[in-house]
Amino acid sequence: MLVLLYFSVALSPVSTSSTNGPCYLGRPWRQDARVILAHCYIGQCVPQRGWDRWDGSTDISRPTFWEFDCVGPGSIKAHSSINQTSGQDRPVMMTSPSAKSPRFIGREPAPAEVAPFLDLPSFFALSRTDCSGSAFPGPAPPCSANEDGPLGTPLPPLQEASPPSQGTSPSPAAPTRLFLVVPAAAEDGNSARYCTHGTVKRFRGVQEAIDAVEPGGKHTTVIAVFPGTYFEQVRIPSNKTRILLRPASVEEGSTGVGEVRIVFNAHTGKAKHDSSSSSGSAGGKIAGGETCSGTIATTASAAASYTTYTSATFAVEADHFTAEGIVFENTAGPRCGGGSGQHQAVAVRVTAERSAFHRCCFLGWQDTLYLHRGSTWFKDCRVEGSVDFIFGGPKARGYWKGCEVVVRGKGWVTAHRRDLAQWPDDTDGAFVFDACSIQASDPSVPPSCALLGRPWGPDARVLLHGCSIGAVVKAEGWGAWNSATDVSRPRFLEWECTGPGASLAHRVIGRQATLQEVNQLVPESTFFYDLPGFPALTP
Repeated sequence: MLVLLYFSVALSPVSTSSTNGPCYLGRPWRQDARVILAHCYIGQCVPQRGWDRWDGSTDISRPTFWEFDCVGPGSIKAHSSINQTSGQDRPVMMTSPSAKSPRFIGREPAPAEVAPFLDLPSFFALSRTDCSGSAFPGPAPPCSANEDGPLGTPLPPLQEASPPSQGTSPSPAAPTRLFLVVPAAAEDGNSARYCTHGTVKRFRGVQEAIDAVEPGGKHTTVIAVFPGTYFEQVRIPSNKTRILLRPASVEEGSTGVGEVRIVFNAHTGKAKHDSSSSSGSAGGKIAGGETCSGTIATTASAAASYTTYTSATFAVEADHFTAEGIVFENTAGPRCGGGSGQHQAVAVRVTAERSAFHRCCFLGWQDTLYLHRGSTWFKDCRVEGSVDFIFGGPKARGYWKGCEVVVRGKGWVTAHRRDLAQWPDDTDGAFVFDACSIQASDPSVPPSCALLGRPWGPDARVLLHGCSIGAVVKAEGWGAWNSATDVSRPRFLEWECTGPGASLAHRVIGRQATLQEVNQLVPESTFFYDLPGFPALTP
């Protein structure tokens, strides 16, 4: 079943001359079409009719065209208000005889009707750019009669939702809260262009904003971060669910992608009190307190040192987290004169279900991206590293769609942990790369210096589906964890990959996937992350 769901997007023409007539929201290509607009801004180009039939034979009682809590001059609410104030009594045809709607076909659903379809990560709140890259096409709802709308995301005040009943999950149709992260240096009047309704709060840092999020997920909280580099270690605790993190673009025509960097410097064995954690590399000092001459500048006991788990620049421990256009970096870099990472140094750790990252960058060397547990979805992202820089498990499910995997030096791309003898219920664990590219970061990285992965656990499972594999990958493709590895157990699979590193002729552990394995591991649609895990898999 495919449902077209638009969440918090603007529906308006690029310019006043871009349309010569009314612009309908849609029409049913098939009789049982289903389209849902939720929290959208609908421009004046949309007429009262709203939706159109496909042709004269269309049964208009069958399509489901819903508009939930939408605003703007073309919305149901606006047209209903016009009809009420003008006293007009126009004939209305609706999908539900009990609904009051000015639409020809569509209507506004009840919260209970739309809630099951909105129970998704907030990734669908991200599509806010038009083809020209404008931050937000069309006019935004004004903050007040004397105030222009924001240049970034318009978030008009929404109606308060009733608290969830005892024992049920919170309704995703709850109102949205907007938090702005504005560093002191940027407080130059730009932030004043954002609405200052009671739902908007301002903070100086990302962690400060997260700390202020109401626990329990009653509201979806959008944390809009002003451009800049934020030197801080950020952790989202498990009770701060339904957070959307994105740039707050203040320049006309900017999408905000890459304008916000969250940076920290920590690695295994490094003292937590080391001042370089928040300032990155400076004055020739590198990760771990060493200088390029090898002098130890800092020492610490194991109890006061970072572990792989705690070294993460950004840690997600709450379900339903989404990030768009953010750069996450751990600056614990390579050894002096070397090409690989010195210690485990995580840029992002995910210990949560149903997380999504869109157009984000993950920068590091060893252990850049740590999927500790849960289902995580990546689209159009970039991951850089050298040693096991995409790793995780057990019970970790990752899906990368159209992403760039960038090798910065000698090592392994993936290290998936899955052991059915120790965790027999880990039947869904897998890393799936769909239409991704695996290339060297620059010409200084020699060819044939990296492997696609190694099994952190004996039943590791990784699939490359339709990927482009560069010459940076060795001919054998995959490696063992150590000499004791049973190479018959890991499932390192490739399907219809291309590029100089894609030949299967010399693979020792990896092999071509079967069609059944591909169908098991590659989701039919991006709605997969609303399910408990990937589609049902076999061990």
